[in-house]
Amino acid sequence: MPQKQSAMISSEFQAEKNKFYLAISKALIPVGLIWIAYLINTIFSLQWNNWGLRPRSISGLSGIFSMPFLHADVQHIFSNSIPLFLFCFGLFYFFSKKAVLILFMSSLITGIFTWAIGSSGIHIGASGMVYALAFFLVTISIIKMEPTLMAYTLIIIFLYGSLIWGFFPMLFPDRHISWEGHLSGAVTGIILAFFYKKEGPQKKVYFPEEDEDENEDFYSNENEENFIHLQHDKSRERETPN
Repeated sequence: MPQKQSAMISSEFQAEKNKFYLAISKALIPVGLIWIAYLINTIFSLQWNNWGLRPRSISGLSGIFSMPFLHADVQHIFSNSIPLFLFCFGLFYFFSKKAVLILFMSSLITGIFTWAIGSSGIHIGASGMVYALAFFLVTISIIKMEPTLMAYTLIIIFLYGSLIWGFFPMLFPDRHISWEGHLSGAVTGIILAFFYKKEGPQKKVYFPEEDEDENEDFYSNENEENFIHLQHDKSRERETPN
């Protein structure tokens, strides 16, 4: 029995290890894509940023898809890269079956909302998707109350709780912040959390089990004599005439 338990623990550990590394590798893909787009755009001076999202403009609809891949400078893309990686890791680790779909929907719906409510100008950057993933993970962890997911969410809140200030552009008058994109992302994340609340890890429910040791003791050799004696007494009772 100890060998079986040891093998099971080893197998579970290996499975978790593989799941962990797979989530890391998948989380690097969206981050890598935005960096590739930024480097190509910068090196070859392609002016792709002009293809960003233009709110309430038919010509700006393409920006719904291009916005996350376009960034103004290194500081802009770097500020989005680390949280995007961390949130994508959480998404691929806890919601591996639906992660790609949730990621796509986060970007798409955030873009649509930003196109509808955004201020005039060109909106670029992956921060809307960052907000969508952050609010998705936080909201769904509250809904599910699953310990591991909640622990990861607490880390997110500890590291990036300051994201909340992205809703208040007046605090940063020297920076052009698309607070509409941030708000759109947050609303999108909350909506998706309720829509996909049945996906991912579930809170475990434990049921009390019988004490097997007591049952084994009852049928052990120590009680064998009493058990036989009891059966013998019953047989005598059946043989006694009325």
